[in-house]
Amino acid sequence: MRTLWQRLRPFIRRDLRGRLISAAIAALVIAGLGWLGISAFTHLDSSEAKSARIQLGLESPLSDCTDDEVAYPNLPGCVYDDRAQAKVDEAWTRDLRIRASILHELDLRLQLGLDNLDSAEALLDIQELDFANYRPAAGDRTLAELLELPDISPLRYQPLEVDDVQVSDLLDAATYDPQRDLDGDQTRKLLTGAIADMRQQLRDHQQTVARQRAREPEAGQVPAALLDRRASVIDLQVDTDHLRFAAFDRARTWFEEGKAEGMSRSAFNLANAYPADFEAALNPTSLIWDGGWQLPTWEEHHPATLRYASPVDDDTRNALIGSFFLLVAAVVFALVGPVVTATATAREREAGTLPVLRMTGMSAGDLALAMILGPNAFALALGSAMLLAGVGLLAISGGSLGGLAMAVTLILVLGAATHLTAIGLGDALGQRVNAMVVGGLLGVGVLVPGLLGAGLTTFKFASAGLLLGPLPALVASVTSLSGVQGVGLHEGSLTQPMLFYAVAVQLLLGVICLSSWRRRVEQGWAPLFKPSQGIALAVASIGCSALTLLDISEHHVSEDFDALNLLTFLSSAFLLPVLAWLLVASLRRPARARAVADFRETRQAFLRFQGFILVTATLVGLSYHLVMTGAGLQTEDSEVMWATLTQLLLVAETGVATLLWASRRKQGKLRVAFLGSGVVIMQLVAVLGTYGAEVEHVALRNTAAMPLLLNTQVTPYWLAFLVLCWAAGLTLIFTALLRRRDERIAAARQAAQQADEPEDDDDYGMPGRRLLH
Repeated sequence: MRTLWQRLRPFIRRDLRGRLISAAIAALVIAGLGWLGISAFTHLDSSEAKSARIQLGLESPLSDCTDDEVAYPNLPGCVYDDRAQAKVDEAWTRDLRIRASILHELDLRLQLGLDNLDSAEALLDIQELDFANYRPAAGDRTLAELLELPDISPLRYQPLEVDDVQVSDLLDAATYDPQRDLDGDQTRKLLTGAIADMRQQLRDHQQTVARQRAREPEAGQVPAALLDRRASVIDLQVDTDHLRFAAFDRARTWFEEGKAEGMSRSAFNLANAYPADFEAALNPTSLIWDGGWQLPTWEEHHPATLRYASPVDDDTRNALIGSFFLLVAAVVFALVGPVVTATATAREREAGTLPVLRMTGMSAGDLALAMILGPNAFALALGSAMLLAGVGLLAISGGSLGGLAMAVTLILVLGAATHLTAIGLGDALGQRVNAMVVGGLLGVGVLVPGLLGAGLTTFKFASAGLLLGPLPALVASVTSLSGVQGVGLHEGSLTQPMLFYAVAVQLLLGVICLSSWRRRVEQGWAPLFKPSQGIALAVASIGCSALTLLDISEHHVSEDFDALNLLTFLSSAFLLPVLAWLLVASLRRPARARAVADFRETRQAFLRFQGFILVTATLVGLSYHLVMTGAGLQTEDSEVMWATLTQLLLVAETGVATLLWASRRKQGKLRVAFLGSGVVIMQLVAVLGTYGAEVEHVALRNTAAMPLLLNTQVTPYWLAFLVLCWAAGLTLIFTALLRRRDERIAAARQAAQQADEPEDDDDYGMPGRRLLH
């Protein structure tokens, strides 16, 4: 007995090398373009790219800089031009060096002041001085020099107060004042207290300088090299032409009154390089200090602006690229592969080679697997490469492994189910239309509802979007891993149940189509579905409709009536497969090709269809009433939209009449289909216009609109368009239901000509084959 590989090898090895090479090239191109695009987007440092990344949640608006300096004054502004930022950086570096050099010089001067106070106290302890001689510092020159403190600008000395006596400075305290002091001892006591008060001021100033230095970045540290103050002051007085700051009195005086033997070399050089800026920095209110000498709470120094650079890290970038790869793999497995499978199966059925293939000894399951793997070597190789690359990148990005496992499982399961569905539908439609048309129909059937459902689910609008095919669940689960804000699976109480139900329905449809394939692989005239399978699909459609109605209850808080109307439309749309199944099953005629229904059968089918519409409308209305009551919206002022509902009923009746009319014709079915489709499209336009006019009428008048908008203010042209739509629809309905008197004559004439004339190609659009027994 041959192995599975031996049975499938003739189908797989056909042009395998070329397909694999093409798949590898396509994978490299897609991966390269995706990688370059996402990398460029995450590295781009423009204002538009930053705004887009903030909206997507890839970066925070409160990063290193901000565009809204009013709302965030403590952050530097963002600059996107290198030349503009270069000027800011130059000024920032200059101010940083000036501040650091001034703080370095202040350290020297404050420490000198503390040392002089200690020396002055020691001198007072060892030497008896007569302070009552009215001379400053009792006439002691050494004490007078010690009490003269250096200039500590931009800091300021505060007035001294001892025992409720205020003095301006230490020399004032050391000078006898008969109006203030009783004798010299009281002057000594006042001086001792003033020295203690001044010592405390100097220590506080040291802490202030330390806090000011803490505001500076590490680059603010300057070399501790010193110059001899006396030599530098002499140079300042002699060589004024080469020292630019000599012309600035405030800066020159600040250096001359430093008192310390050493002088900061950085301060001296910076004062010479930037004399105006250096002199301005000696003012405590200068902008260079950013309020640092007056504010009780200080913020760290930062430049006025920063050159913006994207803060997106490698993990976020890998998550985005991996999600893109997984999304490509999902599209390939759930859309591209099934379209290829359906086209190949329809081509084999159209050529009549399936029974021959079956005669090779392969089972129906092996043949189905061959139809999936053989034509899809390119798609499977491309999807597998994208899947493996995406899984690898998402795994190293540090994301949720559980979410990654769920996304990969959904891709594999829903991809397999969609391929099985493509086999059954491709085989069924291959007898009726061209193989390329079959692939196009399947692609449109998967893509259009998939895009709508993906939009509803991914953007967290409604969980009901998961029920619109395989793509919504795949897109939502993959985008949840990307890290983009506001996308992913809808966070609702019905999300998980709807996800499981959607997967179950897709698997059910795949199994039913595989079963149909097994029955029809040798007997192409066999019905597509068994009655039990049709009932199962009908129950599944009704379940989708019921879940959509339950999803309405989650949208009552925002009072978004557009969402309610959309979900109501989806709930009704899920019943369309049930209506189609009932219509086809009601046409009781032999299961043979070219079968034509008579007028009695057509009328009975039409009546049964009306009954089903009545029952369905009653059930949907009751369900909607229960949901609205449970959601708390029943008490709101609302009106039934009779005009829109009437137009929708006309669309449904016109579509059914088109199908019934086509079932009564042996030839010219495509002409009937085109005519009916044109009328239906025209009526759908009327539905949209009626909906808008009725909403406006209810909002203004708070009353329901009548059918044909008779009690609303509409233009005569719109009313004439509605009359035309109704006339065309009723014409199709009567045409499908009326008995033709020359039916027997036409039938006999056609029977006589059938043997001699070829079949009309126009008949392949809507053949008379039945789908169910």
